[in-house]
Amino acid sequence: MKLMKLFILFAVFVSFFTQEKIIAQTESSSDYTVEEILVTARKRTESIQDVPVAVSALSVTQIERGNIQRVQDLEKLVPNVEMSDMAFAGGAISAGIRGLTFDDLEKTFETTVGVVIDGVFAASNSGVDLDLFDLESVEVLRGPQGTLFGRNTIGGVINITRTKPTRELGAKIKIDLEEDNTSDLKLILNTPLGDKGGIKVSLRKLQSDSFMFNVTRDEREKARDLESASVSIDFDPTENVNVNFIFDNYNDNSQHNLLAITKFYINNLGAPQGVFALLGQGAAGSGDLSAANDYETVYSAEPFLSGIQGNNMTLRVQWELENHTLKYIAGNNDFKELMDICSWGSPGAVVTPNCVFPVVRDQNYEQTSHEVQLISDSGGPLNYTLGLFYIETEANMDSGPASNFQSQQEAEAQAIFGDLSYDINEDWTLGLGLRYTEEEKDFAIQTYGGLQAKLDRTPKVLDLSRSFKDDNLQHRVVIQRNTDFGMVYLSHSTGFRSGGFNARGSTLESVGPYNSEEVETIELGLRSELFDNRLVLNLTAFTNDYTDKQEVIVTAADGSIVVEGVPQFCGTTCTFVRNAGEVSIDGLEIEGTFRATEALTLRTAIGVLDSGYDKFEYDGQDVAAAAQLNFAPDYTASLSWEYVTEFRNGELVFAGTFSAKDEFYGRFDPAVYNYELGANMAVDKTEKLDLSLTYTQDNPNGSTMTFTVFGNDILEEGGYIVRPFDAGAFAFATPQKRRHFGVSLGYEF
Repeated sequence: MKLMKLFILFAVFVSFFTQEKIIAQTESSSDYTVEEILVTARKRTESIQDVPVAVSALSVTQIERGNIQRVQDLEKLVPNVEMSDMAFAGGAISAGIRGLTFDDLEKTFETTVGVVIDGVFAASNSGVDLDLFDLESVEVLRGPQGTLFGRNTIGGVINITRTKPTRELGAKIKIDLEEDNTSDLKLILNTPLGDKGGIKVSLRKLQSDSFMFNVTRDEREKARDLESASVSIDFDPTENVNVNFIFDNYNDNSQHNLLAITKFYINNLGAPQGVFALLGQGAAGSGDLSAANDYETVYSAEPFLSGIQGNNMTLRVQWELENHTLKYIAGNNDFKELMDICSWGSPGAVVTPNCVFPVVRDQNYEQTSHEVQLISDSGGPLNYTLGLFYIETEANMDSGPASNFQSQQEAEAQAIFGDLSYDINEDWTLGLGLRYTEEEKDFAIQTYGGLQAKLDRTPKVLDLSRSFKDDNLQHRVVIQRNTDFGMVYLSHSTGFRSGGFNARGSTLESVGPYNSEEVETIELGLRSELFDNRLVLNLTAFTNDYTDKQEVIVTAADGSIVVEGVPQFCGTTCTFVRNAGEVSIDGLEIEGTFRATEALTLRTAIGVLDSGYDKFEYDGQDVAAAAQLNFAPDYTASLSWEYVTEFRNGELVFAGTFSAKDEFYGRFDPAVYNYELGANMAVDKTEKLDLSLTYTQDNPNGSTMTFTVFGNDILEEGGYIVRPFDAGAFAFATPQKRRHFGVSLGYEF
């Protein structure tokens, strides 16, 4: 029934825009049109209007003028995307597309939204919240992308490509000075490497203070603290072979803001919930006080550190053959992660506001991947991409002193894939994609009753090793037709997210393994160019069936939770991963770009979601009625503009974005959570207005100078909650700043 409604709605859209196209054809041609956008959503370069995929492509100028500084800021401009800072992991994001979200920190858990950087897939969500500069392109692909991008991309893919060396002598420097004592220095140097190559060096140093004042510590703590360096070498050993090598080093020692919003009550199972509130670590002593001060104060006993340091290496080789392109992409990511957190002190607490529940977690993580692609370029009706992929990862974690365990996992996966399209005639094209994946994981964990026992490596409360194997065949079938009003397509695709183990499991029942989950998507799309290409309007309707959904449940460890007849006593909290859910998600996405005049360009992105649980099994009971799909607002919307005019021998650009999204929910255990008595898990609807004014001047010596003044979210002061989480014994939330101003000065030659 829902699918039939989408068909009817889509038919109405097609009918309407057919009429608009007829009207547009009667008008005279214009000298200004929307610039063509090229994407690599199918591993080959194509016009975005020809690709039967829901993809948003953001230009470098659009990102810079919109002050899109980090990956998580992309949510302002892309429909049905929700992203925020994952404070418990270094440089990490909680990302969701179309309601398919990953919001955790464990390296044994798999993401739902893939991040690809310079062709290399990041298997962890740590280190992917990049600060966006030195970009060639950014693409956000929505919906399952398993046939070309692999497992764990059921929500979509964020595809980021940085610039290659220019092979000419030059430099680019940019300095940002912002509120909260923020300074951001970025430097890029280019130099030729003989007559067949070039070298690029990029340097970055970013520092800032927290926008919140710590009342307990009587200080304003540090926030961002990042240093990074990158070297890229690009050369042509022969006329038809290109080699590109990138080395990245990063050191992120950032601190984060976190609020206690714990409330003590008897939960729906008749057990105590929010027990940390009894120690003065609850909402009344922290979250409520912060809210009363418009979230400009915080009450943590110690700074909240979650840092990451590591090296990335990327090798890309491209060989141009007569009718094909052969690509080899290899990547190695090796990083260390340190989380040093404490429970939350507060004035007037029952106990002195010191560290009640300290957790220090050292992690080492490494991934190595290899991918080979054969891409056709015959110019005929048949085009295809064939490939092989291999990845191996190793994750080691050491936790203490309040939660003492060690875990290790080694995993590998290999896949063979193909994606082809065949032009039946000039109007009809048939597409087919397949990917077969095999994977294996070996996991071990040792838990201890206390810190000294862990240091002595005995006695062990739990000591086990387990393995997980799985295989999966993903597919995508698409039929597309070129019409007078644009390209229309209908696709059916599947994707899966790998199963495995819980790295912080403390009982036999909570370790796992749990099974993989699958998503099946039907998508209808219209890609149109109207009014002599002054208006580009893309519409997408979709329906998702989500089966065996992995539910990460964190609850109090008081034995009230029973798994297969066994009460669970896990320490302070218990974490379980259950294949508990079946979810239906239907939606609509509208993206448009209108060149209103030669000087004014307007853009819009609107997303609508209708999502809910069909089933949520919890120890033999269905709690779907009490569950909420996390980080899935019913609507997201944005309207952006750029007005360009000449000014004093240069160019002046006034840009802005008004964005809005509906209320949504954070994570909680639906079997025990009480909406009336529990901590507030709802994130209020928000409206934001970002403005910037940029002056660019090209100098006679060939150099370019830019000056930008900007204000983000200027409608409101203070802060707001973006990521609430109820863990049973306690609940917390991540605050984010609202109004923020700054200036940026750039020089390039």
